[in-house]
Amino acid sequence: MRYLAINTAAPVIEVAAIFDDAEKFFTLEKVMAAEQLLPAIDGIADEMHVKLGDFDSFVCVIGPGSFTGIRIGVNTVRSFAYALKKKAYGVTYGRLMAYNINGGAVTFADGGGEVCYAAAYDGDKTVDGPVCIYKRDAERYYEKFGFKAISDFDLPFCTPYKPNLYSMKKAAEFAIKNGGDTQPLYIRKPQPDRKESDI
Repeated sequence: MRYLAINTAAPVIEVAAIFDDAEKFFTLEKVMAAEQLLPAIDGIADEMHVKLGDFDSFVCVIGPGSFTGIRIGVNTVRSFAYALKKKAYGVTYGRLMAYNINGGAVTFADGGGEVCYAAAYDGDKTVDGPVCIYKRDAERYYEKFGFKAISDFDLPFCTPYKPNLYSMKKAAEFAIKNGGDTQPLYIRKPQPDRKESDI
């Protein structure tokens, strides 16, 4: 397989490049993400001695997560695919996190403030979500499924999410195999549109 996969929805940017037997993976701090991402991708392509157009497809994490982060990843992948006449695919952040755990997984992604995004997966099957819940309700949500839990923020009953090549590959290959759409996944309304009763 030959693809480039990007996750900009998480607290740390992840990039994986797979080109036949060659594999590269790196992370970037999210400060100045838009400015860092493209030079970093150019660097990884140079290291692999390939051009961007040599990849067959591009994959991005569509959310849920940081609104700005999601847009950066989705727009980058769509732009590459359009300019190079290649395929673009999307995958959820929860699914990527779930591949950190063997078997069933409940995932929690920081939504900022008092909320988080929760989902449950059993292997490749989506069992529930993603949904936006209050962080104070996370343990109750987790207890409904009987799976292990993973989180990208501090929750005492969760394994901490660690960016890694294996999870990126599994998520990207799931997206490619299943034709995952690159439509951004915004669970919450933008702040100006939220009513007092909205989570």
